[in-house]
Amino acid sequence: MVHFSHTTRYSYTGPVSFGEHRLVMRPRESYHQRLSTIELTIAPEHRITWAEDIFGNMVATVEFLEMAAELEITSRFSVWRSTPPEGIHGPEGILVQVPSFYSGIEQGATYLYRNTVYPRQLELVRKWVMDQHIMGMPGEKGPLFDRMASAIREQIGYQRREIPGVQTPKETLRLRTGSCRDTAVLMMEAARSIGFAARFVSGYLDSEVSRVGDGATHAWTEIYLPDRGWTGFDPSIGGQVDIGHIAVGVCYHPRGVMPITGMFKGHGNHAKGMVVEITSRREEL
Repeated sequence: MVHFSHTTRYSYTGPVSFGEHRLVMRPRESYHQRLSTIELTIAPEHRITWAEDIFGNMVATVEFLEMAAELEITSRFSVWRSTPPEGIHGPEGILVQVPSFYSGIEQGATYLYRNTVYPRQLELVRKWVMDQHIMGMPGEKGPLFDRMASAIREQIGYQRREIPGVQTPKETLRLRTGSCRDTAVLMMEAARSIGFAARFVSGYLDSEVSRVGDGATHAWTEIYLPDRGWTGFDPSIGGQVDIGHIAVGVCYHPRGVMPITGMFKGHGNHAKGMVVEITSRREEL
């Protein structure tokens, strides 16, 4: 069992009014991840409505009822996360056959996830993939995405960035540095460039850093493999996701799973800053 606390605090020079805010902060549930408890605390006074979006994410819409000089949103939750079953992959990684093949019903269902977000950069990204020599011969099975995640980890230096948004794949390849969001987008687009469905995942990573109170939100990539379903790879660490990865939101585009989005009206006041505090604690059962 993993326990997380995530607080985001916005401060202003004086009272402001808030528009509706969209929160993607409730962990997803699946056969290997189960939400035990969650508590969402928000100030100032508000109304909250929950709904499931088209991607299966649980989204909270918050309507604020009063003005305030500070907005604080805290999510505390406990999640059970299992390890992957034994024998799920070989010693080299998850074996994948190229080219990809999706059945008729999967062709339609994966349409958004197979189409690039950056069409003008498609050939550049595909060339990068080919230059890595990670694909093998047509019809041959190999650990393609394990190798791809490893190549990104080796070539792109990690840089924690507090600025919202993501770099384009071209920027990441040029700068040779990027946040977890940037490398997740690069791997997502790299997989799409060779015909695979891929999506962006936002969540948390339980680690030594988060356990001492210096955690951050995390992002990685899931590839849809016909014989396995959605399968997670984290290029910022160079391999498959593990028991410490807690998925919260998934989308074909990184903008769809931002933890907090919303606007405010200043009435002469303006934003002073934002503070984020994320901690985790693991409990062995």
